[in-house]
Amino acid sequence: MIQSIVKEQDLDLIGIMKADGDTYYNNGARKNVKNRGYFKKVMQGQKIMSPPIESKVDGRTKVILAVPIYRNGKVTGALGASYNVGALNQMLFNDIYDGIGFSMIIDTSGKIISCDSGLSYRKIGINDNVYDFYTKSGEVAEKTMKSAKANIKKQKSGILVLKEKNAMSYLAYEPLHINNWMLCYLVPQSKAQEEFQFIGNKEVILFAVIGVGVITFFILIFQRTSMKQKKMREIASRDGLTQLYNKAGTEQRIKEWLHSDRSKAGAVLMMMDVDYFKQINDTYGHAVGDRVLYKVGHLLKSSFRENDIVGRIGGDEFLIFMEGITSEEFAVRRMENLQQYFRELPIEELEEHTLTCSMGAAFMPKDGTTFGELYKHADEALYTTKRNGRDGFRIYHEVEEKEV
Repeated sequence: MIQSIVKEQDLDLIGIMKADGDTYYNNGARKNVKNRGYFKKVMQGQKIMSPPIESKVDGRTKVILAVPIYRNGKVTGALGASYNVGALNQMLFNDIYDGIGFSMIIDTSGKIISCDSGLSYRKIGINDNVYDFYTKSGEVAEKTMKSAKANIKKQKSGILVLKEKNAMSYLAYEPLHINNWMLCYLVPQSKAQEEFQFIGNKEVILFAVIGVGVITFFILIFQRTSMKQKKMREIASRDGLTQLYNKAGTEQRIKEWLHSDRSKAGAVLMMMDVDYFKQINDTYGHAVGDRVLYKVGHLLKSSFRENDIVGRIGGDEFLIFMEGITSEEFAVRRMENLQQYFRELPIEELEEHTLTCSMGAAFMPKDGTTFGELYKHADEALYTTKRNGRDGFRIYHEVEEKEV
């Protein structure tokens, strides 16, 4: 999943950091970063964009973007991505003045964090200090540079006029609001006059470039993780043999329905057992027993609506929850039909044996309003059916009335 994201983004490396600092990268590398400042901060719950560092994985200078991973409200690790800082200026500046000029990212001391240039104006490199370079070259007076230093320290924007022989250039600087960095860009006067396009909010462009990539990266991570978690939850809630909901999945979905506004429409909960299933296992073997359960599961799935909750909650015990059904006549017809389908269900291994089932039903709200009440009363109705010879059904409140 991480490798596929790397292919879609400009991010160089993506890594999963464990709480002990062990980090696993998309390129297969592994190292420990517990002593890195960005790791310590992200483990404290901070979202981090680090100062440039030299990667020991591939030797390139990068910034690290990192966010904490939470579990039960506690930080248990981090998700990090690196970006080649040398590409930042390239990406930003190519669309300004047709790529003619020179751009840099510097810190408040004048140290160059990253730089890139066009074809004809590269006069300064990654090892230079902006303040020293332009004052020593005589392109800017010390007094003027002192004023620019004060602005940069206060994170204020401004423009320096650079004079060299008969040529003149403009060096504009803007705060990035990240680590107190400043974006500087130098354009020759001739180009600036041709297209007078000094941009007032350079940080917006940089944030757009980096931000879109980072946001897209985390959205993809979130979406893919969410889909994977949803799929895993769905698999965990299913019975492996019948592919119906298992006991936990059935109960969870019924409880969710009962706590929703849809519960006002009423419902019926039906319990069902396969008659003499133990004898089938004992006589024909468990493989045939599993075949019977598989066939029963398929029958139940095809016999009820898509929004009905159908689950296998025990060995040969099944549950059907039909929302919006309050008509006892309708429920009786469904149970009668299901009994007939059972008798006609073809199981080659059972030879002359005919399958039958016993059922019990409880209605909401007449027989209960909680899952526990409905389950208990439908189960009591089921066992009344079994005590009376099986191959039939009972409704809980009818049983109660007869006993009274």
